[in-house]
Amino acid sequence: MKTYIRFILLISIPSLFFGCDLLNVNPKGEVMDEDIFRSQNGYEDALYGIYAELGTIEHLYSGYMLWLPEVLSINVRSSEMALQNMSVGVWTKDNAPAVRRGIWASAYTTINHINNILTHIEKGGENEFQETPLFKGEALGLRAMLHFDLLRLYAAPEWAPESAKATAIPYVSKYSFSITKFSSLDETYEKIIADLKEAERLLAKDETLLPAVRSNGSKGGFSSCRIIHMNLYAVQALLARVYWFRNDLKNAALYAEKVISSNKFSFRDKSAFVQPDNGTLDLKETIFGLYSTVSNINNARAYGLTGTGSTFRLVEDWDNLYNDGSASSGSDYRFSAWFENSTFKYLVNNIFIEGQTSYAGNSIIGINLFRLPEMYYIMAESMLKSNPAEATKYYDQVITTRGLDSFKDAGLTVSQENISKERRKEYFGQGLYWSDMKRLGKDIKATVSITLSGSDYNTYKVPIPVSESENRNE
Repeated sequence: MKTYIRFILLISIPSLFFGCDLLNVNPKGEVMDEDIFRSQNGYEDALYGIYAELGTIEHLYSGYMLWLPEVLSINVRSSEMALQNMSVGVWTKDNAPAVRRGIWASAYTTINHINNILTHIEKGGENEFQETPLFKGEALGLRAMLHFDLLRLYAAPEWAPESAKATAIPYVSKYSFSITKFSSLDETYEKIIADLKEAERLLAKDETLLPAVRSNGSKGGFSSCRIIHMNLYAVQALLARVYWFRNDLKNAALYAEKVISSNKFSFRDKSAFVQPDNGTLDLKETIFGLYSTVSNINNARAYGLTGTGSTFRLVEDWDNLYNDGSASSGSDYRFSAWFENSTFKYLVNNIFIEGQTSYAGNSIIGINLFRLPEMYYIMAESMLKSNPAEATKYYDQVITTRGLDSFKDAGLTVSQENISKERRKEYFGQGLYWSDMKRLGKDIKATVSITLSGSDYNTYKVPIPVSESENRNE
């Protein structure tokens, strides 16, 4: 990692729209390391810089971190040769190595920036400033999130042989330019979970700071607009996701239920499924998203399907996914709200209209990372065997808000296949379906003539950049 990690703390953030003050700071360019951490405002600016990196760097959440797994799961097809190659398991042709290296390098660079903040917090102590617990909790949560997303891409799945799991990714917990050795898969999980549990303790204040009824015009400085911070409930949602991905459904359900029972989040109304529903965080359902108005041509290209010249096109039979007879009296609300007809069908959910910098609706412009339905799907899956009726109840609570028929009313019981299909429909465009496929070891029908075996763990392991091989525990 010494090749990639360079500390340049970026504080070049656009002002946040409406009245929300979270990112309402003037661009400051590069700030000298020792100067920025002398005040509470300095820590705030440093964290604003982290959120900006996450939401604007093309290889992170404004681009490849989301779209590479969408291509790998064949939710979409790409005209970009690097992505085409990787979608059929060819990792070294054309620009594929640069994309793999770009995600890896960008994530670890941001992790090192986060670690620099944590190093200074440790020097000053948790009581140095009024909001220091929030600063530390958010930083730990973001560090865990980045490591987990690297694990999802680059590490072997849980069902792989022990030899493949012996080396996962480096878990970098110190601000340093020295080499961090790779951890095993189990070690990486434990470090992620430890960071998140400490973040959960530190962010307890969010029980008060994050109201159940939100607006996009609230004020209050750093402690406002908590759904665009790594807040307490985002940490719990991430813990639920981590345990779920690890196949520890008991603990996954424990944390999913914490989010649900907080009563801070609810399902959006039918009227909220409208076009354009582009790149916005729903004030009822979104647990955490990144405020971002990225609209330059490179990131617009990486974001999605915006016309005939787009990099991405939906897989040929995608509309059958939504028009499957699940809504006998109408149609799936998501189908009409998140997709539209042009010269071909294209996705409009979770992406920006190019050049869009404001949104007049009751929402916030940004990139969804955690939403409420995922917590209900986790609860349903955790009860499939022990309590099928209760599993069906949790499942119905999501699908009926999407215009679909209740399983219970139809005398049906939910299955793993039902849940996986609904997760795919709900998170189309967010890079999550590949995680479902990886966890369950599903075959990938890459092309008419190429099927990647789900029983081969290499199908679900993006190769680590060659330049990082020196970090291996070998």
